[in-house]
Amino acid sequence: MKKLIFLSISILFFASCTRESALKQLIQETDVVKVYITSGATVPMVHYETNDIDKIKMWKNYIDEKSNATGDCAYEGKLIFKVYEDSTEMQFSLHDGCEQVSYKLNDTLFVKKLTADGIGFLNSLKQVQ
Repeated sequence: MKKLIFLSISILFFASCTRESALKQLIQETDVVKVYITSGATVPMVHYETNDIDKIKMWKNYIDEKSNATGDCAYEGKLIFKVYEDSTEMQFSLHDGCEQVSYKLNDTLFVKKLTADGIGFLNSLKQVQ
């Protein structure tokens, strides 16, 4: 019986220790997402903004945290994740072979690939323009 109680407590302890990544935590806490696509111009040709929580949470599926990208790409837009009065700015590229996002969280620079869903979403914003 003692072994069963110990095992149950151990499982609860380890299950509660699993933490979300810094990116997933940022997305979870975000109030507003803004997307600006410039395509070389000084004035953005696309400006998208949402405070819809379901749409914001979709960003968990748009950035592939498991795959690193090259980082040697010309960025054509930026994403802003706003949490209360704080903002995290990211740069992204949709150029062929360079579909990636660059961001800094907790003093660490990340360059990750966009998923097919992320590429599709950002390209759809360009089409709306």
